[in-house]
Amino acid sequence: MKYKSIITISFYLFFNIIFLSSAIAIEKLKAHGGPVKGLTISNDQKLIASASFDYSAVLWGLNPTKDLVTLIGHDAAVNTLKFSPDNSILATGGDDNQLLLWNVKKSLLLEGEIEPIKLLGHKGKIVDLAFSKDGKKLFSASWDGTIGVWDVNEKRNIKFMKGHKGPVYSIQLNKDETKIFSSGADGKIIEWNSKKLEYVVPIVENGWGVSVFTVDEEKDFITFGSTDGIIKVQSIKGQKELLRIAEDRIPILSSFYLPKKNMLSYGNAKGRIILLNTLDWSLIRDFSAVNGPVWDNLILESDSSLFVAGLDDFITRWHIFDFPPQILEKPGPARRFHPNKEISNGERQFARKCSVCHTLRADGKKRAGPSLHKVFGREAGTLEGYVYSEALIKSKIVWNENSISKLFEDGPDKVTPGTKMPIQKMKNKKDRLDLVLFLKEATK
Repeated sequence: MKYKSIITISFYLFFNIIFLSSAIAIEKLKAHGGPVKGLTISNDQKLIASASFDYSAVLWGLNPTKDLVTLIGHDAAVNTLKFSPDNSILATGGDDNQLLLWNVKKSLLLEGEIEPIKLLGHKGKIVDLAFSKDGKKLFSASWDGTIGVWDVNEKRNIKFMKGHKGPVYSIQLNKDETKIFSSGADGKIIEWNSKKLEYVVPIVENGWGVSVFTVDEEKDFITFGSTDGIIKVQSIKGQKELLRIAEDRIPILSSFYLPKKNMLSYGNAKGRIILLNTLDWSLIRDFSAVNGPVWDNLILESDSSLFVAGLDDFITRWHIFDFPPQILEKPGPARRFHPNKEISNGERQFARKCSVCHTLRADGKKRAGPSLHKVFGREAGTLEGYVYSEALIKSKIVWNENSISKLFEDGPDKVTPGTKMPIQKMKNKKDRLDLVLFLKEATK
């Protein structure tokens, strides 16, 4: 089928009309205790790694898919990760502004009980990474507005490149590594000279932030997804627009390019996956893969299965070429973030504000924060088995109705300055009261 040079079609509506039956993803990979934010696959296609809000990264084996080891070293959510070209190193970047280098072989042998190498210098969260082909350099994109260039062997920073106005979202090297490309909140995709590490020229000026992008000079295309929901493809030579999808204005959050299969995927903030054929820019699949955002996705080369990371504590795997296509009319079961049943306002506030980091169970593990079981009357920073920040240990706060309400009225940055807890405020007094009453009963 031939497509016009510019396409603005609601593929999602089209497919939901034709395929009304619900289906279940073929596999749910469970090892994390919080939303999964990043995915990557080793160059030999033998390992997958995932990054999570629970401060950890997990190494997974394939065939069968199995969690092998959990890597704990960050002080905040882990956003992104990449294997080195020889698969010997896994680099991870997080909300703690840190880059960690993990020895993959030792991590597997010692079941994760190793100390990673820390690369420090960014002043904002790290959201994307790229290795040079020889594995000697590592490039990092940060919300501090810079691209970090690191010497992997010497474990040191070479330079912080500045050119974007605002956060840098994504980074890529071209095939011969003469160029570095980056995108950011300023709506630009910028070309850099990789030898001199200098700004060259913006090759795209979109207006809205460019979340993710792919440049393929051999096949003559640039494609990107933006924060206003537009997916656009244009030729590099002549800047001719080849495809535009722009019907629902939902931010695009993730993308994955598999050149050997001529497949390109995009995931948006409401769980939608769009999969395109890069030969003619025709549609392969368009469906709702998860509830909530698709923070990352990847396509397995061996069987073209799709791995999706989002708000769930697990990774969802799909066989995208099963027939009939697996299309979800209402994706997934009810979860703590989007409960389907009728619940109290207090429980709803807990689901929205607290449940990403905390569980109510006595044996609650693998969360970014400690269990809230029997929290009332407990001194802050004293639950055995959880590694607290020094600030919280020294705070002398006792958790009760007043202190918990104050925490959400003023924010953790005011009540417990220096702690790892993300800033959460609740302006509505009734919401705060309902949350406290729910917690008082649910944490007994």
